[in-house]
Amino acid sequence: MSGVSSKLNKQRVKHDLHGEEVGRRGSFYCDFCNTKMSIEEPIMYDIARIHDMAHLELLVDLPDGWSLDAARCQNCEVEGITPETDGWEEAVVILSVNESNGVLSVDAHSLTVVDYSPGEEGECPPPVQAAFLSRQGVSMSRWGFLKSVIETTEVDVRPLQVYRDMLEELEGETD
Repeated sequence: MSGVSSKLNKQRVKHDLHGEEVGRRGSFYCDFCNTKMSIEEPIMYDIARIHDMAHLELLVDLPDGWSLDAARCQNCEVEGITPETDGWEEAVVILSVNESNGVLSVDAHSLTVVDYSPGEEGECPPPVQAAFLSRQGVSMSRWGFLKSVIETTEVDVRPLQVYRDMLEELEGETD
């Protein structure tokens, strides 16, 4: 683990996430490759909390507390947060999803932390265009989320190539 999970307030995380509705019309999909997923087994999720992102507050209404950021199927699972993003508290967790009356929601009682990154550690957030933020949400300003989007997007458009180059530079610095 790159972060120290003991710094993460698991009770706060459980409180913020438990009962959150997920899925689309009773179905559950990976947020990166759109693969339909079963809720029979626990699900890996990126979760995030804004630590200090003042420039984003000017552009969008930021969520308060921990939020479910992205569900990951087995093909999109990760071992940790790379690269970490300064200004975001980030974690990769495994939790259960329950179904009741056709509604899917998070059961955070048995949440397992895979990795955690405090908000004051990591790389400066990527300079994300407002158009990406409006389409994909504030998650696009997290390096780990952006990296996963790039890895699962086959379209080769100039803005994505710019981010690929930036990620290669970041990863080269840490080797």
